[in-house]
Amino acid sequence: LKAEQEEYVAEGIKWSPIEYFNNKIVCDLIESKKPPGVMSVMDDVCATMHAQTDGADMKLLEKLNASSLPGAQHFTIFSAGFTVQHYAGKVTYEADSFCERNRDVLFTDLIELMQGSTVKFISNLFPEDTKAEKRGRPTTFGS
Repeated sequence: LKAEQEEYVAEGIKWSPIEYFNNKIVCDLIESKKPPGVMSVMDDVCATMHAQTDGADMKLLEKLNASSLPGAQHFTIFSAGFTVQHYAGKVTYEADSFCERNRDVLFTDLIELMQGSTVKFISNLFPEDTKAEKRGRPTTFGS
């Protein structure tokens, strides 16, 4: 939108400016690795809690509260979840079952199934060697 508006000015086109919010700060709040954003904190909690479901959501809220996020302009935490102020308004996320719903481990058999696809685009999305010894976190939909 910004580039189009600049182009209108450069070309002398008559128009009414549109105010917009640069959403990068919110994207960083959610996706940043350093300092950790919401997704990084959630990945860490899911990885450390492994198969446990009891207490994972409260652990997520504890970690979010202990992170740098509570001081962020577009982030609010409360006892049952958190709110992110997006460009379109406030969006509230409830912590109840949040970690369970967001376990996104890609199991080896699913990766191998996709690698065997006759559609080249699909098979190219999964280049990892499933037979090699893996260290660290398992492959997820986000990695």
